Amino acid sequence: MLLEVGWEQLSLRAIAARAGVSRASMSRRWPSKAHLVLGSILGATPDLTPFEGTDRDGWIRWVVEGSAQLFSRPEVRAASPGLLAALRDHDDLRNELWRGFSGPSTQLFLQNAEDPESALLDAKAVLVLAAGAAMFSSLIAVEDDTDALRGRILELLLPAATPR
Repeated sequence: MLLEVGWEQLSLRAIAARAGVSRASMSRRWPSKAHLVLGSILGATPDLTPFEGTDRDGWIRWVVEGSAQLFSRPEVRAASPGLLAALRDHDDLRNELWRGFSGPSTQLFLQNAEDPESALLDAKAVLVLAAGAAMFSSLIAVEDDTDALRGRILELLLPAATPR
C-alpha cells in the first residue's frame, strides 16, 4: 500500500480498512504509521544469518552489501523521507531501531577482540558509515549508486577489519 499511495497518503486508518480490522486494533500493535512501516520493512529483529561464521572482513562486506540492498528496495525508498522525519520526532523509535540493529550485529564484530571497547566503537563506526553511505547514495546520489562506488566504499572501510 505504501508503494501505491506514498508515505503522505498512507495512514493507519486506510491500512486497517484494507486489512478488514479496526483502527483501534492497529493502534494497539503500532502506535504510529512510522512504527508500522518500520516494522514491516525491517521486521521485529534483524536477520543476522549473513553474519554467521564470518570474520571481521566478511562482517564489513556484508554491512556494505546488506545496507545497499536494503536502501535499494522500493518500499524502503518510498518510506525513507517520511521515516527520517518520524525518527527525528520519536526518540523511542529511533533508539529502538539503533539498539535493535546495532546491538546484535556489533556483537558479532567483537568476537575474539583484544580490546572490546575499541572494537565496539569500530563496529558502530563501520555500521554508521556503511548504512549512511547506502542511504545517501540510494536517495540522493542516485546516478552514482553503482557497484563501483560500493566497491570503493568497501575498500575504504576494510582496513577497519584489522584490530587496533
